[in-house]
Amino acid sequence: MDSPPTFRFSPNAYALGFIVAEPVHCSCCDRDRDWRYRGSFYTATPDVRLCPWCIADGSAATRFDGEFSDRSGIDGFRVEPGGTPAVDPDAAEEVATRTPSYPSWQQEQWRVHCGLPCAFIGFAGADDLPLLLPDPVLADDVDGGTGFPGEVLRAHLSREGDLSGYLFRCLTCGAHRLHVDAS
Repeated sequence: MDSPPTFRFSPNAYALGFIVAEPVHCSCCDRDRDWRYRGSFYTATPDVRLCPWCIADGSAATRFDGEFSDRSGIDGFRVEPGGTPAVDPDAAEEVATRTPSYPSWQQEQWRVHCGLPCAFIGFAGADDLPLLLPDPVLADDVDGGTGFPGEVLRAHLSREGDLSGYLFRCLTCGAHRLHVDAS
């Protein structure tokens, strides 16, 4: 059995259950596989079932003209005509077409730092914040960078509730970023 691929922008995809050890006949490579992707995939093709290998090599996004995360949800990707994106376009493309996404209430947003998409680490609640808040970048997100008041996040942010936190880490400097979404 082949070892499943890893993903630099979603290093915990297996531990978080986005990809599970479950038999699947992959719609892309037409092979029976032991690992199945259970996350979002935006495509016009109905009932697509994917293995992680077809995500990692980009063949699923190419074959089904799809994305795992909407490019416009990647911080700094949208720019005015003639402008320069605030995020490396090749790395943003990797997030959109070769990285398992995470579930969110509305639509996932991918945080960026040091000009690159951050790695999605997992879900965060109010009880996680005290250990993380010495990070000044995360403190900026908590205190106004998410669109929610900091005091609300410190009291009500949850990993799986109506006000959910999504934690990212910069692959360059290690700073943490937070996206918050509500039901």
